[in-house]
Amino acid sequence: MTGGMATLVLGWLCAFHDPSEGGGNVLSALRNGSFAIMETYGSEGLALSNTHAETLRILTFSAFASHLVSVASTVLVTLLAYRTATQWLRASENLDDVNLTPIQYGLLIRTLGSGSLMSIINTLRYTSRSRRARAPRFFKEALVGVTGIYILSHVVGMVDLWLHSSARSVSVVRSIPVEAEARYGITYNEAKCGSFNKTELPCQKLIYSWQGIQYWALFEQWMYLQIYDTILDVNPYMKLEFVNDTAILVPGPVKNYKSHGFTFHTYGLRAQCVNLRDRCQTLTASGGQFVVPGGSPVTNCAEAGYPRFPYYTSGDLEPSGFDTRNIESFVLGVIGDEMGGAINGTAEFSSGWTSNPALTVVQLRWPNVTAHDSADTPGVGYLNALDLYATCSLSYLDVTARYDSIAAEWSIVDSTLSSPELASVFWTPLLFQSRPEQVLHSVRPYMTSRAAQAMQVLEMSLARLNMGYVSSLITFIPANNITTTRLVTLGLYPTAPTLLLVACLYIYSFASLLIFVLVCTSNNRMIVVPRQLTRKGEEDEERSALEVAQTWLTDPLPFIGLLFPGGDERNVPRSAESDPLRQVHDSDWELGKVGIGMYKGSNGGQAFGL
Repeated sequence: MTGGMATLVLGWLCAFHDPSEGGGNVLSALRNGSFAIMETYGSEGLALSNTHAETLRILTFSAFASHLVSVASTVLVTLLAYRTATQWLRASENLDDVNLTPIQYGLLIRTLGSGSLMSIINTLRYTSRSRRARAPRFFKEALVGVTGIYILSHVVGMVDLWLHSSARSVSVVRSIPVEAEARYGITYNEAKCGSFNKTELPCQKLIYSWQGIQYWALFEQWMYLQIYDTILDVNPYMKLEFVNDTAILVPGPVKNYKSHGFTFHTYGLRAQCVNLRDRCQTLTASGGQFVVPGGSPVTNCAEAGYPRFPYYTSGDLEPSGFDTRNIESFVLGVIGDEMGGAINGTAEFSSGWTSNPALTVVQLRWPNVTAHDSADTPGVGYLNALDLYATCSLSYLDVTARYDSIAAEWSIVDSTLSSPELASVFWTPLLFQSRPEQVLHSVRPYMTSRAAQAMQVLEMSLARLNMGYVSSLITFIPANNITTTRLVTLGLYPTAPTLLLVACLYIYSFASLLIFVLVCTSNNRMIVVPRQLTRKGEEDEERSALEVAQTWLTDPLPFIGLLFPGGDERNVPRSAESDPLRQVHDSDWELGKVGIGMYKGSNGGQAFGL
């Protein structure tokens, strides 16, 4: 049973450990100095100020094990006495073997009969004498066994006390798994755009022609309302979050997700932009410098690989710096050697299906900004000088994300590139130039003096704009690994007393098993009592010599019965009783009384005794 209690403690430590505390195994407990066990869960949304009481289970097991050991120790000493009785019987039959002296027999009765500290001390005092009779081996074995049982039982008690005095409980907030169908996941709704048919344009179902120009979702006003709400972060059903420079779609406040943690599928976009100004050709000033925030105007980006960039349809850039080109803010796509998207979106390409990542070029110009002549640079005038040219790689991602309800934050568990077909569908609305001014207004404060920050803002703005369009093409699906926030009582049990208790219980269990096996293998000879000497007088009876000898080793009553045989002439059959209460005659007659004091001995002298 003690081994079972040790196994129960170990099993409980493994089954109910707090996974947030370093994994809950023995190595993590050694590093942390204690086992953290989840004792109970509070109700959902339970405030930290609420009070509740819980039982520390390990302390309960420890107290029960300590009590069990204290009770079992008496039984173990009794079993040990059977082993000693076997050896005593064998030594008594062989005259060449060393047997007990009277004092040794008396000490053995007291040691095996009580197992108390004083009896063990007195026996140890005797064995430490320099001048004493030789003690048989079984006398020493019995002394060592009783002493070991006594020490081990009290060590268990002390360890139990140590564990009780050092264990404590704390209340913490934890995420507890629950069974629930929470539709927090996000996936592409094929019904919105149609199937991936490469003989048509991506999302052909939502491309409309009006007055000779192609538009995306022209008559789907509800979609634009959802798109703008997502971009402006006021959509109650869905919103954008930036995690590790990746814009991902997450459920909005209407979904009432904040009390749950969950893992869900969604989509993300990572934009990586590079400023093209230093890679493009610029106008060289003649006779002076351009006194404009953007510096020398860009003439062409053919050296960077974009010969039709900047994109314009009329006007010219004069050598003086006067710019009449109708450069507007555009987000243009690049597929192979083709660049398009200024007027008719993906319809300007021979095939609107792109790879993933998708290549995009951006030109932004703030209108009606003029740099006037100055005394230092006469004759230089540059109209609409505040501009930005960049190339951006857009990576569309299938994302597995996680919401932590305790920290109230989103994280990306895993991400992979979406299929080129899905990337083409998500890329399509960006090229129909619905809201390029949204990007322009975000980037404008950084366009002149903070080039690095301008690229970062451009990446975020482009990702927000594109994922705003994507929000109109999705539907919700169930999430998984749903957890809910609970107030949990943790029992903190120091590692040292906990493991020491388990070790002591296993050692005690092994010692008990060993003693039991030794007793079971002991020779159990029988004593035959003639029927005329039995209590009923009907037939002969057999008595176990081992049981009788064990009684003589653990109880003083058989010896009392021998000294005071009684007057009923049944002292002979009584000597073979295994029950010590039946080995002594008890009566009310006067000669059956025992007194103590001074009396005249057989030699006529005074003595003190019975």
